[in-house]
Amino acid sequence: MTQFATLLLLAAFLSCTHSEPEYDITCTENGCSGTYIGPEFVNGSDVAHQFSNHMARRVGEELKELYRQKKYTRVVLKEIQMTTKGMNFIGDVTYSLKIPFESVSDPCEAFTSFDHRGGWGHKIKESGVRHTFRNKQNLQLIEKITPEGLQEFWVQFQHRDYQSQCESK
Repeated sequence: MTQFATLLLLAAFLSCTHSEPEYDITCTENGCSGTYIGPEFVNGSDVAHQFSNHMARRVGEELKELYRQKKYTRVVLKEIQMTTKGMNFIGDVTYSLKIPFESVSDPCEAFTSFDHRGGWGHKIKESGVRHTFRNKQNLQLIEKITPEGLQEFWVQFQHRDYQSQCESK
């Protein structure tokens, strides 16, 4: 094999191993679920934990869309399922999330925003999370921790652009 061919193969291998991670997320009126399978870190970036960012954004989008359709919904925080496998080992991590929704009849019982705070290998306090979201309307949160040590506070609140009429209730 020529030196040029060897370099081409190496470049192709590196481009495949450092490609943008993919996060598989599916949403319905009943909730969102998804799984990330891949490296825990890529170039020092915690791509496995970034799955939480992608899921939170997608859930927030779904809650807003359902609200626009007058399908008033909220996350059932206590029923969130979060699992991790393969953390802190060489090889792939599997991080799965199930975020269930429930319908409500009153638009002011619905939620239109969803977020999270957390991470692996460090402890976050609920008081700090509450402080971060102190200006959010009707804040609700729950802490979830996997056996491998991923800690997340999942947070829902009412987005003022959608639910300003609920502020006084």
